[in-house]
Amino acid sequence: MQQKIHSLVNSNQFAIGINLVILINATLIGVETFYTSPIISALQTQALFIFTLEIALRYIGRESSREYFTDWWNIFDIVIVGVCYIPESLVENSAALSVFRVMRVFRILRLVKMLPELKIIVDVLLKSIKSLGYTFMLLVIFMYMYAVMGVILFKGGSVAAGPQSPDPYGSITEAFFTLLRIMTGEDWTDLRYNLLGSQLTGISDFIVTTYHVSWIGLAAFLLINLVVGAVVNNYDQVMSEIEDAEAKDQREKIGDDIKALYSKIDSLSLQLEHLTSVMEQKKD
Repeated sequence: MQQKIHSLVNSNQFAIGINLVILINATLIGVETFYTSPIISALQTQALFIFTLEIALRYIGRESSREYFTDWWNIFDIVIVGVCYIPESLVENSAALSVFRVMRVFRILRLVKMLPELKIIVDVLLKSIKSLGYTFMLLVIFMYMYAVMGVILFKGGSVAAGPQSPDPYGSITEAFFTLLRIMTGEDWTDLRYNLLGSQLTGISDFIVTTYHVSWIGLAAFLLINLVVGAVVNNYDQVMSEIEDAEAKDQREKIGDDIKALYSKIDSLSLQLEHLTSVMEQKKD
């Protein structure tokens, strides 16, 4: 029974069916933001039942409990589906209710699990968290340094600053946001021109230009390329691990086939010996 369920949950037909339910469920989640009806609620309930049934079948068809619970995708399924069973009537606070409803939207991410290519990408991103964390720390250090320099050099110097457009270097927090804007490439030249037209005492146009060009060169090219390099490196590692696992499975399969072949040869040899002995007895 368990073997049959294991074969079922790992079949392409099962994956296609679950993917279809997830797509329908994701569409209905979007529809519910502007239109609700008893039919949509009923369909959502049926989808939740199917997701629960899927979890149960995958658990029954597991190779072992350790294998099942060490796969974080299974834990993700259990948490997301479990949250959907909590009645909204138990959540009285409006902010908590909003967070609760947002949690339900994460059911859409279950589609990632069902598509091997997307699952590989997510695994790569998770594997890259450590290296990305160090890159982020380096980015924050440089950003803080440039933010402090920006406040010291350019505070109150932007000619475009006003009630609707605060001073881009008026404070550390605003300078952080300004540097983030420059990283995205949005209007960073306007920031420079606004400072060039200011009456900052002792601040030359060369300093203004050097500050902004050096930051966009450091952040947008060097640090972002470090992020890309870390992801690409981990992608190569994940693909190598997958290829090694597939090669190992292939070797094990070939080994099993060779053992089965030797077993058949031994069986045939015994049958041949038995046949030979029978023929000899008939001659006698």
